Amino acid sequence: MPRRRFWSRPVACLFLLGLTAWGLPAEVWAGDPFEKVSVEDISRFVKTDQADRNLELLIDNSGWTRAELRAGLQKSYRVSLVSIDRFLRSSTGERFLDFVTRGYGPRSANVDPSQALRSAIIQDASDRSISALGIMEALPVDFSVSSGLSICAQQVDISSRQRTSALSYYLFLPACLRASQHVR
Repeated sequence: MPRRRFWSRPVACLFLLGLTAWGLPAEVWAGDPFEKVSVEDISRFVKTDQADRNLELLIDNSGWTRAELRAGLQKSYRVSLVSIDRFLRSSTGERFLDFVTRGYGPRSANVDPSQALRSAIIQDASDRSISALGIMEALPVDFSVSSGLSICAQQVDISSRQRTSALSYYLFLPACLRASQHVR
């Protein structure tokens, strides 16, 4: 007498997939946590060291300590507004903006990422200083992370976790801009 199967193969696969998924952390299914973190969340973290669940996940996965992140996100760099503007409008500056917006750009497809980031940088530099938090607060539209995020400081020796962290992107951006402001 042939053995009768209780479940068909597709049903068994779905069942096993469900058991596997149930055991995975919620973050795996939640999408990119950076998309669920607002500038206000980051600002609150910088000022008070308090972070919600999504920001905690980013902090934990960044490879940086909380103190390093808080200091780096609020660190201010003196710049010349004219020099920053000239750099960002030069061919070298345009390549820089294209590079740093490859994996990070506006959620709306109707907004040019380089133009939106340039606008935020210029607005933040209007007081002759820039910071990661200042650039974030000046973004004209919501940005999100996609694959291929690249930090501007490619030559810096940091861990792979730090190199791929969305928070590292912002930690290095103002320093790279300050260093590049006189390049054309």
